Amino acid sequence: QPGARVSAAALPSGLASFSRLLGGVVSPSPAQPKHRVLIIGGGMGGVSIASQLLKKLEEQDRDVAIVEPSDTNFYRPGWTMVGGIGYDVKETAQPMGQVIPEGATWVRERCAEFRPESSEVVLGNGQTVGYDVLIVTAGIAYDFDTIKGLPETLGKNGVSSIYGHKTAPLVWEQICGLKGGTAIFTNPATAVSCGGAPQKIMYLAENHWRREGVRDAVDVAYYSAGPKVFGIDKYADSLAQEQDERGIGRCMEYDLVEVDGPAKTAVFEHKGERVTKKFDLLHVTPNMSAPGFIKKSPIANEQTGWVDVDKKTCQHNKYPNIFSFGDCSAVPARTFTGLASQAPVVAHNVIGFLRDGLSAESAQYDGYTCCPIMVGDDQVILAEFNVFTKEPVSTFWPIDQSRPNPLFYFMKRFIFRPVYFNLCPVGRWFSASSFFVFEPNYTGKTVKRAAASSRGA
Repeated sequence: QPGARVSAAALPSGLASFSRLLGGVVSPSPAQPKHRVLIIGGGMGGVSIASQLLKKLEEQDRDVAIVEPSDTNFYRPGWTMVGGIGYDVKETAQPMGQVIPEGATWVRERCAEFRPESSEVVLGNGQTVGYDVLIVTAGIAYDFDTIKGLPETLGKNGVSSIYGHKTAPLVWEQICGLKGGTAIFTNPATAVSCGGAPQKIMYLAENHWRREGVRDAVDVAYYSAGPKVFGIDKYADSLAQEQDERGIGRCMEYDLVEVDGPAKTAVFEHKGERVTKKFDLLHVTPNMSAPGFIKKSPIANEQTGWVDVDKKTCQHNKYPNIFSFGDCSAVPARTFTGLASQAPVVAHNVIGFLRDGLSAESAQYDGYTCCPIMVGDDQVILAEFNVFTKEPVSTFWPIDQSRPNPLFYFMKRFIFRPVYFNLCPVGRWFSASSFFVFEPNYTGKTVKRAAASSRGA
């Protein structure tokens, strides 16, 4: 049965209190031959959109299934704190069954193939599942294997990365173990999930070494494949100032291409030449891309690999009954807050598509996103901006959000995780434009959507 539950009484007390908030725990169920709405991905994007749809869909349309093979939902923004301040990695995880909303069918399988012409997907077990509407929110892939020598040495020889629940705790161990030498932090040429994350771990590490009295013995350097410290000038200027004041070396347009762990050397591509650098600690932000089953599929943009959707309506440019948002989509805001802002847009548009078909109208994503950049144990720069206009946004005006502030640290450290695990799964966290907890109203802010075809009928 969809939304089958396990009693909260059978869980440990801490988990039971959380499960009672959501009404129990969802158990995996077999996929049906066809679902009204099929969601690929059980991260917070898939969970949030499922919850919002189940609240709003007409009763006859409340057939929502989530295809997700993992049994754990991770709060990935928390991995920076795991690696940078020793935060317990267990606090970044919840059982998948506790966050999938009641009423949804959890299909514990992977998606292996898209067949958009026939409105079907093929699961990892070979089963074919049809849909009226498909929502793809499958996250981003960490492509460690695209850097020569990295997979073999990751987690040892001073090489680490916060991008993984198994490797993030090792980052903290290596930071604490370094008493002197050269520490290099990298940022790749590809798009990444939360553009400020490659720097966050560097500032936290530098702060730790300063606090431990070994900072003078550690040479800290930031090697980025990009030409700027950050994509928005207001925040880039502030971050560059942070680096200068802390004595952090800044090497721009250096793209990591190879690592030799035993020799402790890193090879960078720099303006057509290869440059080798010695290190004692190397933190790697890997190249990132859409998951392989997406970028090789007919729903992907041939050039970029992201799901080929309109950046504002999140509707597919070729297949009108397909929507996508979050990291795997062509929408350029790859942050938790960007995802939370896109989810109600997709919910509105999916419901309109199912209801009105040819005459439906579309809400539009306004471009809001936010990247809280931790620069110390009690300081955060809250980089809010519009991804389309590249203009800063200031929810907390008149505070200058480009300057480090303990209020924003408190939010990052103590507020965002409970929001992620408690409000998103019940569909109660939205955009800054609606003060986050109030559902956006798209009346009067719509544009005509692409016509539906028989695939969405």
